[in-house]
Amino acid sequence: MPPRRQAGSAAALAFGSVGALALTLTAVVVAASLSGGDDAVTPASPDSGPTATRPSGAPGSGEPGSGEPGDGEPAEVTPPSPVPPDRIKFGQGGGSARIELAGAESMLVDLRYMSRGDTRARLTRNPLYGTGVMRPISCRAPRPSFRPSDMNRFLRAATSCLDRAWAGKFAQARARFLQPRRIFYTGRGRGPCGSYPSPGASAYYCPASMGMYIGLRDVVQSSSGQNPAANPVIYLRVLAHEYGHHVQYMAGISGARSWEVSTKSRTAQDAYTRRSELQAQCLAGIFARSTRRSLGITSGLWRQTVQDQFGRGDDTRGGRNDHGTGAHYAAWLNHGYRYGRVPYCNTWAASASDVR
Repeated sequence: MPPRRQAGSAAALAFGSVGALALTLTAVVVAASLSGGDDAVTPASPDSGPTATRPSGAPGSGEPGSGEPGDGEPAEVTPPSPVPPDRIKFGQGGGSARIELAGAESMLVDLRYMSRGDTRARLTRNPLYGTGVMRPISCRAPRPSFRPSDMNRFLRAATSCLDRAWAGKFAQARARFLQPRRIFYTGRGRGPCGSYPSPGASAYYCPASMGMYIGLRDVVQSSSGQNPAANPVIYLRVLAHEYGHHVQYMAGISGARSWEVSTKSRTAQDAYTRRSELQAQCLAGIFARSTRRSLGITSGLWRQTVQDQFGRGDDTRGGRNDHGTGAHYAAWLNHGYRYGRVPYCNTWAASASDVR
């Protein structure tokens, strides 16, 4: 997340299949080039929209039940109609710079470069949305613990898996991809986006350095001290969210957003930031789905992870409304996990009611 930051054996980390926690938003955009034949679920239609169900015991939940999915008062989320995006055609009046690589059959497009008139298209019709489902990848990571050294090894191993997963999607889009820098710290330091650590800043992404900054102790504190060894998926979510901001940067989404809001009001800026944060949540869910078998992400672990997100919304923390409500923060994460398709994370085409 940008500058309002969140965040024992050496055996392979085994985090199965997703539980039916009903915290989903519907599909936003279906790319025209999506292929079938995978196990991603078909998104609900506007007439059979999903619900965001607050888990039993959470603030605003219904009467207590067993804690299984379906308990509590459902909060209806009206899904937008899925509309296939038009393809962006480059090389016509500005667009993106092309990079020719040795041995490459074709030139890659650097999506970070665009003309001023291309910003809206870069948000809503980004070539990355045409890459469809993220296929399962094999990922191995050592189990984290409260010890910073264990958390560091876990984060670095998981980041390597993120590198492979997202490099594959950018290759599909014939777009240039560079890996982010890893700054996983225990002491104090300073980068282009400011000093760290700072209050409420356990994890953040800095476009100026293309760096993910995560405090190895701070990230545990910001997660209410939840035992990393008991549920590593909570910490995988933090990492994948910040990596999602790097994906946005390389796809030109971050730059387009900044350009779009450069002359807008604070309220409008916050609305754009919410779409950015909720998209990063969705992208994190996509990656978690792609590794659920190799990392052993069980329905129980995923349910705990999604429940954790209810407490991270603007409605529970106060301050600026720039990240979304807890219900939407949880729902977009689960939306990405349920469907596993990049175009379904197009928050820029979602109705305002779905990105509050």
